Amino acid sequence: MKRNLDRIRLVFFFQLGYSLYVQLKNYQEDIVLKAIEIALEDKPELLRDSIAANDIAAYVLNRIPARYIMSERGFTRLAVEHWDDGDDSIGSLFGILMLVNQAVEMIEKRRRPASGASSSSIVFEAEVAPVHNFPQIFGKVVDASTGAPIDGALVTLLSSDSPAASAEPGWPNPFTTQESTHGYYSFWPAPVRDSAETRTFGFVLRVEHPDFRPESREVTVTTCCEFSIHDHIDGEGMLDLETVSLNRIVPRPV
Repeated sequence: MKRNLDRIRLVFFFQLGYSLYVQLKNYQEDIVLKAIEIALEDKPELLRDSIAANDIAAYVLNRIPARYIMSERGFTRLAVEHWDDGDDSIGSLFGILMLVNQAVEMIEKRRRPASGASSSSIVFEAEVAPVHNFPQIFGKVVDASTGAPIDGALVTLLSSDSPAASAEPGWPNPFTTQESTHGYYSFWPAPVRDSAETRTFGFVLRVEHPDFRPESREVTVTTCCEFSIHDHIDGEGMLDLETVSLNRIVPRPV
């Protein structure tokens, strides 16, 4: 994941930087297109399918805020934001990569057979009713002794002792950390129908790995009543949990 973030940052500087000169441009398009190219490196059949690639791009761009620039000053300011390793920068690029991967998975599940006469598109239905939406939740699992990210940790977000339902397909719960996610996990709990003005929900985050002692912690999320179901990632609203440090199990001497 970190390597992919760095690659997107590089294209921002060297590709977008040279193509921009006093033009009104939504720089998110270049970032998203590069993220799609990276995500589809091991799926060449999708990368060659312009309809699928455009579906992915539209899905992501419709769920992130447009960022327009028209001068070198604007380019420099936003480039610095994306090169910086601060929380806001990681949240923004991390969110884009999550959306791209989610769109790829959904298109693979929903696209029609190649023999179909027309292309498939992603369709979402939303009801107008009181609802409490949850933010996207992400965090990192590391080795307490070395600080290195842990591959293969099983992370579960529990609600009433059961895995919390996900807002959309492509957000597994439990989540298994992998080398490609650099120890990060992410969840998006399903919205809850309720007319209360505000509510505080309690979750339990459980982290397990056969080589480490399990860790659990409580997570509380306070939400406000809305009248539409969110179908996008809000980079500023994402909930970044504290890093979970696991202690390695030391074998007892025989």
